[in-house]
Amino acid sequence: MLDVKYSSIEEYRQGLSKLDMRVLQVTPGRFMCQLRELELPKVTIGDRFFSTAMHWQTAVKHDYLYIVLPTCNSGLSVNGQNTLINQPIVFSKHQEMLFRIPINYPKYYVIVMLSAEFARYYGNENIERLKNHIINPNYEKKIFPNFSCHLKSICVLIEKLLNYGNLLNYQAAIDAQETLLDLLCKLLKLDFTISKSNGDFQSRQLAIVSRALNFIHKNSVLNITIPELAKVSFCCIRTLEYSFKVVMNMTPKQYIIKRRLNLIFNALKSNSVSSIREITTTYGIVNQGRFAQDYYKFFNEYPHQTQKKLTETFILKVMRCYKLLILLK
Repeated sequence: MLDVKYSSIEEYRQGLSKLDMRVLQVTPGRFMCQLRELELPKVTIGDRFFSTAMHWQTAVKHDYLYIVLPTCNSGLSVNGQNTLINQPIVFSKHQEMLFRIPINYPKYYVIVMLSAEFARYYGNENIERLKNHIINPNYEKKIFPNFSCHLKSICVLIEKLLNYGNLLNYQAAIDAQETLLDLLCKLLKLDFTISKSNGDFQSRQLAIVSRALNFIHKNSVLNITIPELAKVSFCCIRTLEYSFKVVMNMTPKQYIIKRRLNLIFNALKSNSVSSIREITTTYGIVNQGRFAQDYYKFFNEYPHQTQKKLTETFILKVMRCYKLLILLK
């Protein structure tokens, strides 16, 4: 049973091994993620809560199904589409996943398992249909007609398992897993009569933003101009701006600024040797006073306070080791 709290996005990103993830904090405030996970013999279940609004860019690394069960869809966006109704959000191998999670979004649940394993319960034909659907989903349509009927039951079951997972013996875990998978098969029953609309247009916007994000995240210094970004995204500046607005709900320039703040925060948190000026200059900061104010508005602390926490943590670790050595003597 895993039950952790992450105080930075970098810690959270490193904590998820099944996803190759890029994460960005996009609203001010102290980042906090509460994450619980329980590994059953064939499936991993968990829940997530975030204190600040975030953007994810990721893809499932292996042939897993990554299933998100939102208890509320208000403000949630996936690949540039608002999820207007309560329904599961499913991702499969190598599929692009651009999430926009609003601030103080209610806790949601996740289920992760191998596609081949789930096919034994769901059926190979249904798995292929599901994969064909999730390649180009329409989140504004009710694709899963049985979702509302089974959402509460499956969320209650997951919550109980997360609360009391440490008390389960092997047989109880197997029984709970079978019940969970049975509910999941019913929940993921597809309505194949639903047609998809605007797929080509949405796919093009997503492809433009994905190319831009890949370029931004490969550039550690972030000395990027918008014309340069449009060029590597194979579009004009106007199309780039519009695609970012639709998919990311911000302009490319705003994304680069927030990406720079996140990078500096992580650098300050992990480096107590270099001066703040040295670190910020690396990322192209010229006006240190203005930067400190912007940094405080975003993280609710000044740069020197972030760096000070690293030193305090190091001192605490040294003191604990020293006390342990004294006790061993």
